[in-house]
Amino acid sequence: MTRHVKKRRLKKWVRKFLRRSFLLFITVLTLFIIYKIEYKKVSIKDIYLENNKLYIKFNSKINKDITCALSKEKNISSVKDTEWIKIKDKECVFNFSDDNSNLFIKKNDKLIYSSNDSKVLDFEFDDATKYYAVNNEYKLNYKYKYIGNNPKITWKSSNDKIITVDNGTIKTISDGEVSIFANFEGKSKKLDITSTSLITAIPKEYDYKKKYLPCDKYTEEENDKLDEILDYRVHQVGFQTRAAAAEAARFLTLELPYRINYFYETGRLTQANKIDGEGRYYHVGLYLNSSRYKSISKSTSKPKIWGCSMYDTPVHRNVDNGLDCSGFVSWALLNAGFDVGDLGAGVSNVKNLSQSLGEFKDSSTSLAKKLKVGDLLFSYRAGGHIGILVGIDDNYFYTAQALWTGQIGVIITKATASELAKEFPKFVLMDKFYKEDGELTNMWY
Repeated sequence: MTRHVKKRRLKKWVRKFLRRSFLLFITVLTLFIIYKIEYKKVSIKDIYLENNKLYIKFNSKINKDITCALSKEKNISSVKDTEWIKIKDKECVFNFSDDNSNLFIKKNDKLIYSSNDSKVLDFEFDDATKYYAVNNEYKLNYKYKYIGNNPKITWKSSNDKIITVDNGTIKTISDGEVSIFANFEGKSKKLDITSTSLITAIPKEYDYKKKYLPCDKYTEEENDKLDEILDYRVHQVGFQTRAAAAEAARFLTLELPYRINYFYETGRLTQANKIDGEGRYYHVGLYLNSSRYKSISKSTSKPKIWGCSMYDTPVHRNVDNGLDCSGFVSWALLNAGFDVGDLGAGVSNVKNLSQSLGEFKDSSTSLAKKLKVGDLLFSYRAGGHIGILVGIDDNYFYTAQALWTGQIGVIITKATASELAKEFPKFVLMDKFYKEDGELTNMWY
């Protein structure tokens, strides 16, 4: 190889080396500049709510000279000095209890962030029910927490032929299951609900024109679905609580579209004859389809579901099967999660609903003020009559009970405090029995 060729190759190698070195230098310099910029830049990594504390986390490694304020003021000039806090460990933390708050962030006294737009921190459907009656309108219960302006929420139904939704209000059109979506800031919350004609919208007053339950009205599948709804209602307010007992009684009187007839019991499971399902039904769920006969232990002849006629021994005639007073109350307690036994209501030496469960008190207008929904009410009529309190408002007490005269069947009656004390000479206070109230409400609407 000639000397000239070697020299030419060396120059080529040197040029190539310098080119690569220059590119490497530019790359390193660019990365260094980006690093310095990002190092000095204050960027928010996340803003979130946890255990009622608002966290603002930063990407920046520079902690000094950054201050944050959470204020109800809309303008930074109105924010008080005491509302500003310094960043610590790459975060600002505030106690968060109220909405309509605005977040401000400063660096070296220069505003670098303001929550002029809304930011949703938390959105939850507030224990919304899963089952709604067809051909009605309901306002969904939901709650959200945010900073900045009130957020815009858009709504969508997965099937407008079953349920429509507008601004958080749904209209139930037909039977079926749908998903309701609440959309905000690129996020979405979903609520699965069912529209069904098996239940009726809960009225503000008991409907005394409600028809009696016809015989063989429901299929096995429909009975199963109603049992499912009842179970959901009870667990929604707290299984094995005072609220659960009231909810079971409310469901049978208010949400079931038909009135259950009064039937004089021909026996009960706690008696020697062990008669089951005749004026009483001491089982979880509803007695609406012959598929439930497999749970019946003993019958006077052939078992009959609620609404179907059978011979009623005490009155010596055929009557549509249903519940008597203690049969109704014991059924409500059982479905609320309290297995007290298939008990009667009379005053006696044996265990009964009136004397054995709560504090058996002489009633009075003044004592009525201490009554709570879920307490039992006792009368000496017909050897012992009992009901369960399912509502209290400013003027009246509402008692769910099975009556054999007047408005016959399982109904809700209302009375003033003085009227209630006359109708029921004994109040049964049940605090020690229930132990917990659950999600108790004085009224059902």
